[in-house]
Amino acid sequence: MTSKNRIMIYGPKDDGTYVVEFMTAEGDVLSISILRSEAAVIRHFQERMPYGLYVPDEYPDGFG
Repeated sequence: MTSKNRIMIYGPKDDGTYVVEFMTAEGDVLSISILRSEAAVIRHFQERMPYGLYVPDEYPDGFG
């Protein structure tokens, strides 16, 4: 099984914030918290990718 980079959006939490988690194929993680007042764009993407986004480690020729 090939490891993949991953972006996940969690929320909204009880206080209206969202957490965006970026994980590399190697397991490195960066999480950021988005305030309710700044969350419009996060809601937009969460509606369109409710199960997260997987980014391939290798790109087809001409990309990356």
